[in-house]
Amino acid sequence: MNNLVSVIVSIYNNEKNLRDCIISIISQTYRDLEIILIDDGSTDGSGKICDDLVLTSSKMKIVHRMHSGIGDSRNIGLDMATGKYVTFVNGSDIIKNDMIENLYKMMSNYPIDMAMCSCYDNNSNINNSNTVITLSPEDAIRQLLIGKSIGNTVCGKLFKKELFNSVKFSNDNADIVVKLIELSKKIGFVNVSAYECNDIETYSSSSLINRDIRTMKLYPNLEIYCQYDIIKNLQNEFYNSFCNNIPLINADNMYKMFMQIVKDKEEKLSPFLNYNRKAHLYLLADDYSTYKRICPVLPELNFND
Repeated sequence: MNNLVSVIVSIYNNEKNLRDCIISIISQTYRDLEIILIDDGSTDGSGKICDDLVLTSSKMKIVHRMHSGIGDSRNIGLDMATGKYVTFVNGSDIIKNDMIENLYKMMSNYPIDMAMCSCYDNNSNINNSNTVITLSPEDAIRQLLIGKSIGNTVCGKLFKKELFNSVKFSNDNADIVVKLIELSKKIGFVNVSAYECNDIETYSSSSLINRDIRTMKLYPNLEIYCQYDIIKNLQNEFYNSFCNNIPLINADNMYKMFMQIVKDKEEKLSPFLNYNRKAHLYLLADDYSTYKRICPVLPELNFND
């Protein structure tokens, strides 16, 4: 029986953390691994670190290629992968030594197609629980949209490789996790912080909004969660622009979208918003010009809320 897990590591100028990243994978308590290193045209010492470490383990393969982005790197890794299961690690990140074993046990013990743990960074409040929760695709997407447990990244997750038969990455693939959830019958989640993010994946606000609009069409009963996520991403854009003097492209249409959602759904949105986000929402909805002027002295927004 094939229980091999393919670990696809996307690398681009990660010299500072790369050795620790790869050693954290080699040191996994789950031993049935193949480790696929994709060096995406690094211009620092990342390539040499990979070449040196590949010599220490027969589990590792490496590809050096011209730089074309993380999406292409992951697609190449998938083409090379021979495991029944696949997980993704960014070259700047570190995984706990039992992460893959715990995710594999979830896949073995529950009728699920993907298993997830929590990702964290230096600013995260870690609150671990070993309770495994199984979710329907709809429930998993709801959790993704409200951002309380499931992160919008393929990292910290173990997938049946067959899910990728009809899914490919792009370099701004904000809806890739939604697509994979939709293809799954059940999803397993455990709130254990086992994946340390040192370089958070970011997506453009337009791609995130397009993801939410697509999700609303597929799941009309998730409309309020999608609209909350749209509001949150628009708030982040306005806040970042006004505080850092960054011009906003298409600001008028963004503000119209913001106001329409607030007008139609203010009462339903309110329970999802913390104090700071409510203050920003009401001030921005009352007067765009005033908000723009006073925004830099308001309480800071946590973009990960």
